[in-house]
Amino acid sequence: MDPREAILARLLIVAGDIDTSLSAIRNESDPAAANLPAVILFDGEETARDGDPAHRTPATTLRHVDMTPEVQFRLKAKDAEVGTKLNLYRAELIKAVLNDQTLLDLTVNKRSIRYQGSMTATERGRSMEGGIGVAFTFTYLLDPNALV
Repeated sequence: MDPREAILARLLIVAGDIDTSLSAIRNESDPAAANLPAVILFDGEETARDGDPAHRTPATTLRHVDMTPEVQFRLKAKDAEVGTKLNLYRAELIKAVLNDQTLLDLTVNKRSIRYQGSMTATERGRSMEGGIGVAFTFTYLLDPNALV
């Protein structure tokens, strides 16, 4: 089992459940091409924590990995509705992710999820378009021998 893929797959489900009327999409690099309104999961980066090179541990030693995916909500709406709705989605997502037992079970010590922050973007066209990206860091244990 690859913990990275398991976390990302579950995160898309949790994010999609915030508002089931949104299209749930993964890694869409052009949100304008997406079927808006949408919730888009970007796999993000991960960094493996260094082991202790002085002890010359084997390459297959278990390591902690910090992965930081981002969930974006993208909307088209009337001006007055965009910011409020995005903030509501942000709040609901933070609560849902930090309390999702399936996600927690996939992390180190079953508690290693951290909210990292969010960033908003709005654009004017014929109607207001807006988005908010919400980032989390998940720390999981990588066992190279358990990967497919």
